Amino acid sequence: MKEIAALLHTARAARDAGDLAAAIDHQSVAIELLRAGTNPLALAHALRHRADMLIESGRAEEAEPDCPQALWFYAQVPETPPLDIANAVRCAACQAEAVGDVAGAIDLWRDARTRYAKLSDVFEAMTGSPANPGVAEATMRIEALGGE
Repeated sequence: MKEIAALLHTARAARDAGDLAAAIDHQSVAIELLRAGTNPLALAHALRHRADMLIESGRAEEAEPDCPQALWFYAQVPETPPLDIANAVRCAACQAEAVGDVAGAIDLWRDARTRYAKLSDVFEAMTGSPANPGVAEATMRIEALGGE
């Protein structure tokens, strides 16, 4: 487990430094090790973050399998924090949008908005503000895509 934690830490540091290629490489190695383990929540989290990095680096097509896999693994853990699931739906919406799947992106953004709306108390506890950035982003993205 220490090896996985070190890889994830290195991936995060590389991403923070703007080296997405290195971050994705480290994240991918960690994912393969997590696949051999018994922690679906950690695997889901790692998959979601790799998808985010792939999308951010202009490789959204490669992120496509990670999004549904992350959601599936999150669903295997009843105590998965709802914010993690909302963030995974957000990631899938970003991926769909990046590859030009407008209808799919709108549907996913609507799902994300609904999930984020249920978490206003979480956002307020995190930020000290009643504003809900998840709802705001989802609404803005839906409107930008021509949805309501």
